[in-house]
Amino acid sequence: MQPKMMLVLCSASAAIALGAWLPGEAGASDFRLAQPPPADLPLAQEPLGPAPNWIEHFDAYATGSEVIGQGGWEGWGGSGTVGALTSATQLRSAPNSIDVVGDTDLVHQYSGYTSGVWTYTAWQYLPTAVTGRTYFILLNTYPALAFGHWSVQLCFDGTAGVVRDDTLGDCTTGVTAPLVRDQWVEIRVVADLTANTQTVFYNGAQFYTAPWSTHLGPEGAVSLRGVDLFANNATSTFYDDLSLSNLPFLDGFESGDTAAWHQTVP
Repeated sequence: MQPKMMLVLCSASAAIALGAWLPGEAGASDFRLAQPPPADLPLAQEPLGPAPNWIEHFDAYATGSEVIGQGGWEGWGGSGTVGALTSATQLRSAPNSIDVVGDTDLVHQYSGYTSGVWTYTAWQYLPTAVTGRTYFILLNTYPALAFGHWSVQLCFDGTAGVVRDDTLGDCTTGVTAPLVRDQWVEIRVVADLTANTQTVFYNGAQFYTAPWSTHLGPEGAVSLRGVDLFANNATSTFYDDLSLSNLPFLDGFESGDTAAWHQTVP
């Protein structure tokens, strides 16, 4: 994966400070660590009670609208220029999905998820003609200052035709499965934070199991702090019907037992 050189240091002194800050042996995804996060980067606040169940249809937003600033979505590192538009081109629940394309690096933060068993589900649509490498990432720490702050990094390689457990951050090493194109496919991550384990499923089949906090490096925490939908300059990949829940599912997404939390968090 070639680094995006989108963030530019503003001064020589900043460059010197950065050299002392960057971790050694940076993984390929660490190009997004090329600049420390701003001091005023907003973080998700700890909830007063237990961590909530969360769901995102992308249907509460106008079709074709930028989601940064809506529903808790933000750009990586607080950037306002790496967002994504809602789209009706492909959709699993009407009227919208989200089109992750080009420079999209879209983040949603979470807090309070430090124990128990939580299931993160995302539905993905990869067109036949998708090219490049696009990523689905779950973070155990945010802002992320080391590759180990990623717990899940799935690289969807349109050229090679595989999805990869991207353990080195270069999309060349790690277990693979064939890409499924032109249909909605479930990505499901069962994070047992009490046991510090994860089990990842792709298209209904178990893909891999691994530790949660240390799968991608020793710096990780036993928490779930965010999702990152990262296009890495690839062509369009669509996501719809994301959820984070400790409730049982009857049909994988919409069922009576989820009715109480069927809403986008404002």
